[in-house]
Amino acid sequence: MKNKIVNLVIVAAFFIVGQLSAQQTTKILNLEDCIKMALDKSTTVLKGNNSVALSGAQVLAAYGQFLPKLAAGGGLNYNAGNNFYASAGPELANMSRSQYNYQLTSSLNLFAGYYNYATWKSSKLNEQMSKLTLERAKQQIELDVTQSYLQVILDQKLVELDSANLVTSLKREDQLAVLTDVGRKSKTDLYQQQAQTSNDKLTLINATNRMLNDKIILFQKLRIDSADAYSLSDISIDDNADAGKYGNRDALVGQALQDRADYRSAQLNTEYSDYLIKKNRSGYLPAVNLTGGIYNNGAYFNSLSLNGNNEMPLSQDALPTQLYKYTYGLIGVNAIWNIFDRYYTRSNVAVARINADNARIDLQDTKIGIVANVKQAYNDYINAVQQMETVGKGLFAAEKAFESVNGRYKEGVTDFITESNAQIVLLQAQQNKIQASINMMLQKKVIDYYVGAK
Repeated sequence: MKNKIVNLVIVAAFFIVGQLSAQQTTKILNLEDCIKMALDKSTTVLKGNNSVALSGAQVLAAYGQFLPKLAAGGGLNYNAGNNFYASAGPELANMSRSQYNYQLTSSLNLFAGYYNYATWKSSKLNEQMSKLTLERAKQQIELDVTQSYLQVILDQKLVELDSANLVTSLKREDQLAVLTDVGRKSKTDLYQQQAQTSNDKLTLINATNRMLNDKIILFQKLRIDSADAYSLSDISIDDNADAGKYGNRDALVGQALQDRADYRSAQLNTEYSDYLIKKNRSGYLPAVNLTGGIYNNGAYFNSLSLNGNNEMPLSQDALPTQLYKYTYGLIGVNAIWNIFDRYYTRSNVAVARINADNARIDLQDTKIGIVANVKQAYNDYINAVQQMETVGKGLFAAEKAFESVNGRYKEGVTDFITESNAQIVLLQAQQNKIQASINMMLQKKVIDYYVGAK
């Protein structure tokens, strides 16, 4: 009898002590915390942010092709030694001279066969696609974390139900032990109850282990090493059907085709592929550039002799004067047209057209997949609504049946088998109810994901 009381106290205090301890030594996370942690630490999101940054840099580079190019250069050369000249007679020149030069040049693309424009437009589209891909990845992570979080919450509630069921069995087992000792109940009832109590303990053990494993899976998705350092707060289960928002399948399909980030990305990809065709077709057209520059050359003789005679000039322009005085400019227009480029442009255009055709095939596949996903999610939602109606009635009936059978069993009117079956049916009804409630909430989250709701 003493052992029974101890078991009862341990089971009853199992979750209370665990929750108090968790609040004192661990950090409590709610669903929003988990989603934020997953988004902050996800490698998919981190790489997606890098992809958006990279595409932005590519847009800037493409835009820069419309701007003039400006370059500056300069040089200093020093030469010394003998040079032999024989144009007007053999002369041997010995000199040392410093030479200076500088130039400032610029070029502007006037026409490149629409290459620059197509590159800029395709870069802009690629940037938009990167952002949409990142948005969809975040939605996927949010749904994945929500599913795991709700699974742990479901596990916790099932453990609570199994714990309460075990408490009921332990109480009845203690009562039967007393009644058996005074001869009011048979040993058979006590043995049957002991077998049921053992089975209820096993159910609780398995449910607890499943809860711990699902918690580890959730924290793995959050990239948390130690599950012991965190606990999950309970959540208000939203199991209302909300037919106004989720009850019209055709409206949900229309919303998905309008809001889904991956579908919008697939649409942009077809435009992106078309601009790649234009970009490659620019090879058939000439490229025209406007170029100009300012140039200067200057020199200063340190020594000069011809055939051994000093020929140094009496005066030389100062370097600043030379750098200003001898400056000249140049401006021109250049055109280049590839008459035959060994089929390079032709093959690139053919590849771009094939990729554009594939992009349209992908768009159609994406549309078909979206419609199928929404219809499946809608069917699951309708099933969840029907489950809620069924389990609600079943739980009410099971509670009333158990109350009636339990009272009659205490009065000795009915047998143990009827009492035990009523308890099992009640537990199943309670489990079905909480499973249906969380499934109802999850199915609405799934529809939100498939229609692309933010």
